[in-house]
Amino acid sequence: MDIETEREVHELTLAAIYHGRLLADEWQETGLVPLGTTKQLTQDLLQNLHERRELEELDEDRLHLLGEHIRKFTNQYREGLGDRALQQNIETEQIFDMKAIDLINLAWRWRQLRGAKRTLDDKMAAIKVTDRLLAQV
Repeated sequence: MDIETEREVHELTLAAIYHGRLLADEWQETGLVPLGTTKQLTQDLLQNLHERRELEELDEDRLHLLGEHIRKFTNQYREGLGDRALQQNIETEQIFDMKAIDLINLAWRWRQLRGAKRTLDDKMAAIKVTDRLLAQV
């Protein structure tokens, strides 16, 4: 792998770790408590994100699980807000409810983590495919 590719992978990894750590920290600040059969898995995921560990274990299913917790909790707080917050940016200038703002920001952070992790995964997949193709030449 050339130095430019290594730097790019490093930057993508850093972005995913950064957004994961901030998601875990902001999650704790909102007081969101996971419920149900996935409670322990979710708590373990958040702990790993907080400690900057096991990023490679954070697959699409686990990302989806975190997003579903945010969506459900936010929808319980204010009907439909979680659905909207996970799909699009919501301007908070005219919202004066700090809990709602915190939940909207948590959903935004989740979207940032999802985007960073998907970009990193795409880059790693591209490197593997490229290596295989070049080996055939």
